[in-house]
Amino acid sequence: MRDEILALPDGAPLGSEEELLARYGLSRPTLRQTARILEQEQLLVVRRGNGGGYYGRRPDIGAVTQAAALYLRLRQTTVRDVLDAFQLVNVEAARLAALADTMAADATGARLDLAEFRQHLMDRKDVTYLAADVVRDEVALYAILMRMAGNPALELFHRTLFEFGQRDANLRVFQGHPDRCAHWRTGRLRMVDAILARDPEMAVLLARRQNRLMLDWVSPEVERESIAPRD
Repeated sequence: MRDEILALPDGAPLGSEEELLARYGLSRPTLRQTARILEQEQLLVVRRGNGGGYYGRRPDIGAVTQAAALYLRLRQTTVRDVLDAFQLVNVEAARLAALADTMAADATGARLDLAEFRQHLMDRKDVTYLAADVVRDEVALYAILMRMAGNPALELFHRTLFEFGQRDANLRVFQGHPDRCAHWRTGRLRMVDAILARDPEMAVLLARRQNRLMLDWVSPEVERESIAPRD
């Protein structure tokens, strides 16, 4: 049943309960137990009543990251744990984005978006940069780089870490430190330039340099704290 759903478009009808019982040769309790499992996997929607039936669906990345974030919270993952893992993802995203096929990146509009993001950072040169600005622009930047990298696994890891704790870790590191915020803008601008120049070695070097600064800036007290639950 799972294979059938994955072979169909999102939202495609699978049939009524009676039709599925006949198709798969299952008992009603077994079919309903199967349906509950697929609903938990975000692969199935069961609509009751007249006109109801079983419909396939595609799990979105938010559902997957929510489950992963719960696991990390149960393991009492600390701010430092998140920062250590995040720097590995950041570096690889920068490398792959710099290596991205130019025609493919142009076709998706990712290189144009990255060039526009670069201009955004340039326009902020003489504006006081705040922690909220860093968080917002980091999200925007890596959304573009993940498109350029074209690696779904890397995107999943990045999204999980950011939604779970990186956003909060960034706020802790940059809150009340406009000098750090300005340094972040400058460092990310240089990294973007290296990516646009298709220079993966320089992109990696600059990403690692920025990560080391982040780790230097976080205080020992904060890095040992567990990530607090988010509403």
